[in-house]
Amino acid sequence: MRMRVEGWELGLPFALVGAAAGWISAGVLASPLVDVALSGKQEVAAVCAGIIGGVIGALLPRVVAPRQAWHGRGPTWACLAALVLPGGALAGGLIGGITGGSLYTAATGVVNGVICGAATLPICGAVLEAALRAERARLGSIVAAADRRAVWQILAASLAAATLAALPEWPAARLGLVPVPEIVGALAVGSWMAIGLLILADAAALGHRLPGAAAAAEEPCSPDAIASDPAVPRVDLGLGDEVHARLARGNAYRGRDRASLLVIGSHAEAHAALAGALRRGVICFALGAAVLVAHRWAAGASAVHAYQAARCALGHGVSCGAVEQRRPPRWDHQGVRTLPHVREPARVSE
Repeated sequence: MRMRVEGWELGLPFALVGAAAGWISAGVLASPLVDVALSGKQEVAAVCAGIIGGVIGALLPRVVAPRQAWHGRGPTWACLAALVLPGGALAGGLIGGITGGSLYTAATGVVNGVICGAATLPICGAVLEAALRAERARLGSIVAAADRRAVWQILAASLAAATLAALPEWPAARLGLVPVPEIVGALAVGSWMAIGLLILADAAALGHRLPGAAAAAEEPCSPDAIASDPAVPRVDLGLGDEVHARLARGNAYRGRDRASLLVIGSHAEAHAALAGALRRGVICFALGAAVLVAHRWAAGASAVHAYQAARCALGHGVSCGAVEQRRPPRWDHQGVRTLPHVREPARVSE
């Protein structure tokens, strides 16, 4: 059997994962702390990785079988890794070749692409797991809609968490070493807001649509009523095979009672699924809020000091001087204040 989702349904989320991963990875690799790639190439990285990510998402429904009793997580993750890692290598090679214009930069781009592809593999796996979970409910049902929202919710939470890799760019920007990471900050804020909107949709389904369907049709009836009159309006909860109906009572002129609405599915199972979706949304929302707090801290003075300490550990003399100036004064055994020691930059022999 094949996955029930169509190629475009995973192509768009994976394209967003690729574009975000390309932008963030290009910034991290070019940052002063890493400095293994050219700076100012994030646009090219986002475009290349986004296109390749969309192609990978479109191919997944054709190569990944639904997870059933004889399919464990191993084969599913193996198929995913077999697409993501070569895709990362291809994206890295293209980015290195385009931005550097040499065989060396293309080769180093391949290595960087594999590393970045491995780093994004958990995000791709989380999105794929959510897509596979969406197969549990019948198409067009209330639970199926919540499961489709879960794909985007998990995607938004994963992208928000991925922006944590760019935290060192904030203190570096305050020191004038790199541009301000406005795109990364906007991605974190947008992901958090998207999670909030999806939570509202799940809350509406749990608090309004599900109770309304249960209250509208309280009379249990045979499943044969579904096929007996296909023109009768129906609401599908998505899970379970129970059938309840709202009856239009007959009289001496109209004859027997007739169903005016059919509700298909188990209210208890649907309620449990929607409640779980709401709990997951709250956790994702809290994660997004924590990410925003981390970005807020990274733009502050304490993060700048921590960043300078990290650069000092790498041998940057200017940063060491700034770190020493923030330390409390030291005194010798005679009570005389000593001057802070500043590490001299390494001399390059001629």
